[in-house]
Amino acid sequence: MTESLSALRMMPWAREAVDQAERVLIESVMDSGWTWEQLGAFYGERSKQAMQQHYKRRGGQRSWPASRRQEPDPSDVESVRRAITGLLLNFRATDEALTRTMADASWNERDPEKEARRLLSWTERLNDSMDGLNDFINNRISQVPRVDRPLVLGERNEVHPDHLEIERGIADDVRAELDRVLERLQEHRDTVDGTIDELRRRRAELG
Repeated sequence: MTESLSALRMMPWAREAVDQAERVLIESVMDSGWTWEQLGAFYGERSKQAMQQHYKRRGGQRSWPASRRQEPDPSDVESVRRAITGLLLNFRATDEALTRTMADASWNERDPEKEARRLLSWTERLNDSMDGLNDFINNRISQVPRVDRPLVLGERNEVHPDHLEIERGIADDVRAELDRVLERLQEHRDTVDGTIDELRRRRAELG
């Protein structure tokens, strides 16, 4: 129940993140020279008025004159990047909460005694830990760089030949995610170490 309530609490944040990201992306496309009619066709045969209403329902307040610049301003590109990053982070957090909720529901359907017997097997415990770590690495990490180079704070996120430049504005988010990664790896390491100790005991019992 606690996990379900946590997931429900995250839904307004997820919706807000989606609306914000879509609003910024629409503004970026319109700034590049598109018309409401073109955008409506891209969305699926929507009229100019329908697209304008769609934009306003997502908090949009801007308007565009007939003559607009063709090249996006760097600040627009940065706004789009931030919107997408925020959207992905919210999706990942929501997905993680929903995953825990489904796992909790699945647990409630299991026979506790059968599950306890299953976890007596070191192979089951190790498989559970490896599956969880694989999911974490591939689906729960968005900020931590995946290239093994020194990290240097700078003005943007960019790969250099001898280091990775990390934007100062997201440094706290990267630190927090690194802490999560280290914690998750330590959990897996504890499982592996426990398995090694157990197998050594079994080996010693055979003389």
